[in-house]
Amino acid sequence: MKSMTGFGRGGVETDFGKVSVEARSENHRFLDINFQLPEAISSFEPSLIEIAKEFMSRGKVRITIVAEGLKNKSPVINTKLAKEFRSTLERLKKELGIKEKIKIEHILMVKEFFSFEEKKALSKEHHDDIEKALREALKKLDEMRKHEGKKLEKDLKQRTLIAERLTGKIEAKRENFTKELAEKLRGRIKELLNEIEIDETRLYQEVAILADRSDITEETVRLKAHINKFKETFNKDGSIGRELDFLLQEMNREAGTISAKSKDAEISHLIVELRSEIEKMREQAQNIE
Repeated sequence: MKSMTGFGRGGVETDFGKVSVEARSENHRFLDINFQLPEAISSFEPSLIEIAKEFMSRGKVRITIVAEGLKNKSPVINTKLAKEFRSTLERLKKELGIKEKIKIEHILMVKEFFSFEEKKALSKEHHDDIEKALREALKKLDEMRKHEGKKLEKDLKQRTLIAERLTGKIEAKRENFTKELAEKLRGRIKELLNEIEIDETRLYQEVAILADRSDITEETVRLKAHINKFKETFNKDGSIGRELDFLLQEMNREAGTISAKSKDAEISHLIVELRSEIEKMREQAQNIE
């Protein structure tokens, strides 16, 4: 089990300087990988995305790569050309009778006076260096996600035990439901009819109808099945977050149906506790890959 949240950093020395990589991940329904790269290595992005997919199957991943040696360098000024341009402006002023002084901004407007050192194309070796730094960052990110995943698993297992215990209490409460319902109904009828004899056959028919309408056996059986499946899923490899979230939705659905059908105050209170635990479990499950 892995969390979707983590951080990792990697770095490597190359012949054009140090390459630093930072990888951060957070919760997301799907896999969303975004790179921030120097323009000089933007052509590497498709292959770098494929590497990131080896480590993640869900989550929003933000990877920043900084290559100091690939940053734009200071421009080189063509002083000779600038001087020739100034002389040309002086002659033009004289011929046109312009008295305005030549200012530096007039010269700066001509882009041809400036040039940038051309960078050599990056080779396969450079790609391998960047890949190495990326894998280092992603491995550290993965280690943190595993560490956080263990914490989530421990919390979910504890809450699963609570859910099992509450479900057991609900089942136990229903064991004598029919008998208790018959006694309550008999007592109520006696109050209303005073000394009139009760038709036991009719009474049991009514009890059977009421018991059937409020029977929660199927719901508790399904609820226990979902809880057991939830526990089994912990042992699976790979991405399990969506499956856990689906099971928790089903558990919450069964709990809601039990609450609506039970017609019992104590069971309603137990359901409130159960649904509260399920909601906390869902919050945690949404952090799992």
